[in-house]
Amino acid sequence: MTSRRRQLGLVLTLPALVAPAVVMPAAPAGAAVKAPPTKSLPAALDVYVPYQGQTICDPRPRPGVVAFATLMTTHYAMGSLALIGRTCGSGPSEHYDGRAWDWMLNVNNPSQEAVAQSVLAWLTAPDKNGVQGAMARRFGIMYIIHNRKMWRSYAPERGWAPYYGSSPHTDHIHFSFNYNGAAGRTSWWTGVAQKTVLTTLPPAGTTLPSSPTTPPAPTPSTPVPAPAGVLSFGMTSAAVKTLQTRLGGLPVTGYFGSLTRARVIEYQKFVGLPQTGVADLKTQEILARRGWRTVAAAYPTLRPGMTSAAVKTLQTKLGGVSTTGYYGTLTKARVTAYQKYVGLPTTGVADPVTQDRLWVRGWTRPAAPAPTTYPTLRFGMTSAAVKTLQAKLGSLPTTGYYGTLTQARVTAYQRFVGLPATGVADSRTQQVLYSRGWSTASPASFATSAPTQKEQAMTTFATARADSSPGVARVEVDTAYTRFKDLTLAVGSRGAAVRVLQRGLGGLAVDGVFGSVTRDKVAALQRSVALPATGVVTPDVWEVLEARDFPFATSRSTVLREGDSGPQVVAVQRLLGIRVTGVFDSVTRDAVKKAQARAGLASTGVVASRTWSLFDRLSA
Repeated sequence: MTSRRRQLGLVLTLPALVAPAVVMPAAPAGAAVKAPPTKSLPAALDVYVPYQGQTICDPRPRPGVVAFATLMTTHYAMGSLALIGRTCGSGPSEHYDGRAWDWMLNVNNPSQEAVAQSVLAWLTAPDKNGVQGAMARRFGIMYIIHNRKMWRSYAPERGWAPYYGSSPHTDHIHFSFNYNGAAGRTSWWTGVAQKTVLTTLPPAGTTLPSSPTTPPAPTPSTPVPAPAGVLSFGMTSAAVKTLQTRLGGLPVTGYFGSLTRARVIEYQKFVGLPQTGVADLKTQEILARRGWRTVAAAYPTLRPGMTSAAVKTLQTKLGGVSTTGYYGTLTKARVTAYQKYVGLPTTGVADPVTQDRLWVRGWTRPAAPAPTTYPTLRFGMTSAAVKTLQAKLGSLPTTGYYGTLTQARVTAYQRFVGLPATGVADSRTQQVLYSRGWSTASPASFATSAPTQKEQAMTTFATARADSSPGVARVEVDTAYTRFKDLTLAVGSRGAAVRVLQRGLGGLAVDGVFGSVTRDKVAALQRSVALPATGVVTPDVWEVLEARDFPFATSRSTVLREGDSGPQVVAVQRLLGIRVTGVFDSVTRDAVKKAQARAGLASTGVVASRTWSLFDRLSA
């Protein structure tokens, strides 16, 4: 997707598939545009595939990309096959793993642009069932960029959105393909709708599969059978039988009675889960993976330099890193951040304790102790508590009598921290006073209720409360998914959480009803990240969506400027497509300023909360 076009120094031999790699002559200006190619296709549509970014440097062209380029250039007699693979450089690009093709159609050439618009309309149009981009899915096209616009098959509801990359793509159309498309395992080529999602880069080559094949699912280091759903007291089913077998120490009757509930509570206590007696999906998932083993036996230590399915599972749980299975510097930095977040030693090594905490709690902090409550103090009272209050307020005689001076001082303090100025020292006022005193802190820091979730988190920026101290801002780090991350959704669920889920999944109606189509989308997403394909939305699914759509959300409270270094600088440099040094130098500053100017932000060259939110949008 970068503007550099370094043609790969290799010669392709493409018998019976590839036309000669020469530039075709343009059609005469004003000539009618040829209709798109047609063929007999199955009624069923290929499976929805989420975004699959480039993680491997192997620019040899993939067969599905070569086949699509051949079809377009021979059908329209325009363009060439030359611009597929590209020598790897900084920043992600599907050219670097042979999954992208640049079709050189220039917007300033009327005949070429007429062909471009015809093809793009054909690929992105809805089918008879209203599925947007149906033809693009039949080719396995992941996204398209042309003339400063970008269309995504994994989020077709966004339509043709503005594109802010360094190249405006006015002299070509950029096509990037998912793994299914790169392999040529889609219905246009095989005649059968693909039902499974490839999760690894297919081999390079020029030969398409002669018949549809089903790729083997990735095998985790410890197989985790898919849970059947939430199980609770009074239920009778085969799933309860399985639960009882795994719990042990129970008659395997299939009935969830008091003995089973007691055993579930015992297990939840053993692994550190909330002791509800309900076998929710997290309880079943951990039981299937760990059983009654100790932490050390259940989770082998993972450290930098390792490559395994266990590392891939760790990356999925952590979120915010590519699920490559390789434990590199980004994974180490993410593990360190998690350890710091939950109060563990920040070693960067995923030891058994770190993994256990991650599986059980995720990115949820340990429950804070309940705040101390204080008796309400008001005008006319005399007590030792009033004396303590006066000492803490300062500038008052500590008489123990709550008179007009104390009332005025309380009112002044309440105004200072943004609390209702009643002059009454209620428990809330005293909590803030005894915690922070007269420090310049917003009372939002002491809020006991969850912050209000903004529905459109893509435009979430640092906000200053009107009732806070002047100049003090509160950085909003929530995303569209935050408020729902503790919810479990399954077929039959309804409401706002389902609508947010459907928007995140893309490619289906946002009606707030969790039906079979939504379930299939969830299962496809789970398969793509090597989670059990249950079709049930657990906290893990919310975390995968959040890490994909808001990769910089956890960085919004960080400020980067020239001279800084570290993994966050590396992530910024990769996103902006500049040389990755890990040091915030003048080149990085200028690239940040350029991105800020394009988005209408102040061109400071400093990465703060608004710019992190911009980077979330650019990475989508």
